[in-house]
Amino acid sequence: MASFGWKRKIGEKVSRATSQQFEAEAADEAVDEKGLAATAADDWAHATKRRKEALLEDCVKRSKQLKDEGANLAENRRYREAIHKWDEALQLTPEDATLYEMKSQVLMSLHEMFPAVHAAEMAVQRNPRSWDAWQTLGRAQLGLGEIAL
Repeated sequence: MASFGWKRKIGEKVSRATSQQFEAEAADEAVDEKGLAATAADDWAHATKRRKEALLEDCVKRSKQLKDEGANLAENRRYREAIHKWDEALQLTPEDATLYEMKSQVLMSLHEMFPAVHAAEMAVQRNPRSWDAWQTLGRAQLGLGEIAL
C-alpha cells in the first residue's frame, strides 16, 4: 500500500538566507510566547491568591457583621432571628467559638437544652481555653439535669 505526502526540498525555490531568517524569526517568536506564557501564568497565580485572600477577608467581615446583628437581635429578645444570623455567620467562619457560645446561650433562653449543649460542646472544641465556653457548657448541662457532667 502506498502512502501519499507532500515533500518539498529546501533548496529548490527558497534561498538558504530566507530559510535561516524564517527559522530565526520563528525561534524569537517561540521565546516571546514562552515569556508571555510564563508571565501570564505568574499573573494568574498571583491574581488567584489575591482573590482568595480578598474572599476570605470578605467572609470574615460579613461574619462579624452577622455576629453583631445577631447580638443586637438577642438583646432585643428576638432569639430565633439571632440564631438564624449566627447560623449564617457560622457557614462563613465555622471555627469561630464565640458564635457557638452565643448560640448556646440563646438556645438555653429558649429552653432548648439538647441543641444548647451541642452548641456549647462545639464552642469548647473550637477554643478549649475559653472559660466562657466552659461556663456555658456547664450551664447547658445543668439545664439538662446532668449534675455529674
